[in-house]
Amino acid sequence: MKPRVSPSFLCGWARRSTGRPRLSGRRSFPREPCWRGANMLDRRINKLKVNLLAQGDELAVIRHLVDANPRGDDMLGEVCRAAVLLHPSASFEQALTLARTMAYIVYIDDYLEEEHPELDLADYRRVCQNFLLWPNRDLSQMPLVNATVTRKIEEQFREDEVPEEWTAMRRLVWEKSIWTMLQENHWLKHKERVTLDAYLANGMYSSSFPIVQVSILAFSYQDVSQELKNRIFGHICQASRVVRLANDLRTHEREAAQGRFNSVDLIFGSPGERTLDSARVAVHHLMEEEFEQLKKAIARERRTGITQQFLSHLIDSTQVLLDFYEVPRAKPRSDRLLRAG
Repeated sequence: MKPRVSPSFLCGWARRSTGRPRLSGRRSFPREPCWRGANMLDRRINKLKVNLLAQGDELAVIRHLVDANPRGDDMLGEVCRAAVLLHPSASFEQALTLARTMAYIVYIDDYLEEEHPELDLADYRRVCQNFLLWPNRDLSQMPLVNATVTRKIEEQFREDEVPEEWTAMRRLVWEKSIWTMLQENHWLKHKERVTLDAYLANGMYSSSFPIVQVSILAFSYQDVSQELKNRIFGHICQASRVVRLANDLRTHEREAAQGRFNSVDLIFGSPGERTLDSARVAVHHLMEEEFEQLKKAIARERRTGITQQFLSHLIDSTQVLLDFYEVPRAKPRSDRLLRAG
């Protein structure tokens, strides 16, 4: 039996099917000029972009990130860059699958947010059947491009020999993501009042989808106690809150123009926040505080073997997605400066 390679989204942490696990020590590589590393990264990103654009059977999903996408001028490039940085040890096919996955979740999000905001929780089953393979017994009602993209994602997991017992968890992440998007439509449709905590908890499976997918799969693969798994899942949730806040800072203007809200608006409506600018600063500081809490909580864990590698990469993955959302460093709030003085 051949050794099991690192599955997609596991970032090289997979346990081999036979033999003892490898030590987690870092490899030593000869130093190279920074420009050479940057050029190699750019070439790999461009190769992913070219490959995805050449996939005629999934062009509707990929072109969605290229044709005047309001999220950014080069969303496909950003998705490919994030895929490479989130999974640095991936094969080309694994990186391609992660980029395809991120492109598809953006496609679904925009479909529900911009094209069909009238859909809400009552439409959950029908929406799942529209975008996911497994809820369907008859694929004739599923758009061909959606079936094609999801089939390619599933095929890569089979190629990587991801254990079958984790199939349900992988699928749950997709289903929770769709539920999250429909929940936000439901809040808007019924004009419900939402707390910041409820909003952030709901957002765990949307903008932070890549880190949830990477982290849950990677950690669930390890043979550790349930108590430790519960604590690590708490760290994953914390990382998701950080990424959600970063996403909100980047997308606030676009969402506000559509009549939607995010954490900036929820903080703007709280006492003491009189302008949107001050609310944005408050969200940025909250994001930084959540990130610091994550780092401190992870530092308290006993980090040995594969667990140490996973926890370190959870921090790195969070930072990758902060860079993906291009959140600038916030200026200190005047009230904090006064308290510090």
